[in-house]
Amino acid sequence: MSCCSRMLTGSGFKSIRPFRNGYFGASIKLQPGYTAGLSNNQAHPGFHDEVDIEFLGTTPGKPYTLQTNVYVRGSGDGNIIGREMKFHLWFDPTAGFHNYGILWSPNEIM
Repeated sequence: MSCCSRMLTGSGFKSIRPFRNGYFGASIKLQPGYTAGLSNNQAHPGFHDEVDIEFLGTTPGKPYTLQTNVYVRGSGDGNIIGREMKFHLWFDPTAGFHNYGILWSPNEIM
């Protein structure tokens, strides 16, 4: 696994080698306060496949949104094959660590 954390741009991790399926999860506590505009997309340029969990930035007093993505040959140019889903969180993800995960079976991604 490769992990990056940058004070001003967010953080992320990716596998060093490809995987076909499995359970991928982490216990995460979000940074409170103003997080709009934080991104790590510069760390993953060019065409790539992606299955991920993202927390969209927010401003104080606004709810947090979790977004899941499944991309095939994604490049960030808008011409991707995939799906994004957004979930408005009903709890405060900055109050403590919470478990998030993706189950990727040979037939579906949950």
